[in-house]
Amino acid sequence: MLAENNCISKQAILPTRQLLLQLCCWLLVASCPLPLIAAVQNEHESNPPRVMRYLSGLEDFAGQACFGLVLTDQAGIPDKVYNLGDRNPALCTDTADVTDPRLLGQAFKAAGTVSAQGNDLTAFTEVLPQDRLATVVLPPVGISLQQLESGQRYIVGIGLNYREHREETGAGDHVALSPDEVLVFPKVVAPTGAYGEVQAGAKVGASPARPVRLLDYEAELGMVLLEDLDLNAPPASYAEFINSVAFFTANDVSDRGPIIRDSEFGYTRGKSHPTYLPTGPWLIHGQQLQPQAPGEGSDNLKIGLVVQQPAQGKQAARTRQLQSSSTDRMIFGPWQIIRLLATRYQQGIRTCMRDASGAPRYTHTPAGIIPAGSVILTGTPGGTAIQAPGLLEKVELFLRGGFSVAGARQLMITDSEDHLQDSRYLEPGDQVETTITRLGQQRWTVAKTPALTRYGMNTSSDCSIDVNIPLPATE
Repeated sequence: MLAENNCISKQAILPTRQLLLQLCCWLLVASCPLPLIAAVQNEHESNPPRVMRYLSGLEDFAGQACFGLVLTDQAGIPDKVYNLGDRNPALCTDTADVTDPRLLGQAFKAAGTVSAQGNDLTAFTEVLPQDRLATVVLPPVGISLQQLESGQRYIVGIGLNYREHREETGAGDHVALSPDEVLVFPKVVAPTGAYGEVQAGAKVGASPARPVRLLDYEAELGMVLLEDLDLNAPPASYAEFINSVAFFTANDVSDRGPIIRDSEFGYTRGKSHPTYLPTGPWLIHGQQLQPQAPGEGSDNLKIGLVVQQPAQGKQAARTRQLQSSSTDRMIFGPWQIIRLLATRYQQGIRTCMRDASGAPRYTHTPAGIIPAGSVILTGTPGGTAIQAPGLLEKVELFLRGGFSVAGARQLMITDSEDHLQDSRYLEPGDQVETTITRLGQQRWTVAKTPALTRYGMNTSSDCSIDVNIPLPATE
């Protein structure tokens, strides 16, 4: 429009050049809308229907857990949402902690019809109270602890899936991994929303109980299965796979103590404390979002994590960008992860780790099914708090630990706890912002555990020593 106005004014001032100016002006005006149109199209393409779950305040659905279409957001935090219960009353329920996976597909379908309409959405539009997001915004996929314990749902973690994270944990930059070398673990904790609190927790097996001190963050791309995944016959094509999943922002919060102590089997214990899985704020269907990774996808999603630390003692408040990467730096993309899980199962590789109570936990049913509504976490990039010791430090730890690997590992934990001020580990009061391109921003706070109760026992981790291991039942 600026070019158009300039041309018109020049025509009035210089009538003798009217024909030439008209031609010039026509060219400018005709060319200006093109990038604008392109920008609008790109914006539309980059903002597919975003589906979230929240507690509605509308009279017809007051207090119910509803699916909604995110209309606007402020820096990745949902602001206005359209209640999809208008299109399908089944999308509002009285149950907030469990999501029927069939409703996920219905929610995406309803969101698509609303997006196509694109007008008069005021009657069922809600403005989310920004001061109450912690209670109003629900995890986009509700999974209860009971479902996880009974095998009706699974949360499957993939570890060491970024080169830089492998290097900082001492796993090495070895990318030609065979299926049995891929780190897979069960995470047995109910997902929480994007704006609540993460409780520091109590040490596994500690007596008396004391807060977790090596509390680590892991920004991750999460995906939910919209259909049962049969590891005997996984999706045969990328198109088939991408149509059966949706993506969201997740944080695989971890207590590093059990993992340092038992680097082979300690993941489930260290990652399954209550509140250790903030998710959301929203979902995007795989048809509209195809994360780029080696050999698959076209949407290169940026992953970032920032920690806001309040002033403590002599330390001033500070903001630290601790993770910054993108999905194209994954070793295995989402579809490849599915194929790896299938290969592991077909080769007879059983993933089993004990939780903090000593119970064996798995990543699929005995028949090789990961049920719809289950979640798969795709791994975190570099920048986490855990840092593997160098060679000389390992030797020193081994000597100080009485020539014992177990003693060296315990010393590594103790030394890390003694130098928290110089580390990246989270502390009560820290605010963590986790962002993934187009998938929104989390903003949660680390809180002291109000009641320090023992969180399980540090029992043997290797499930193979059990006889007749009880397997979870199918749904």
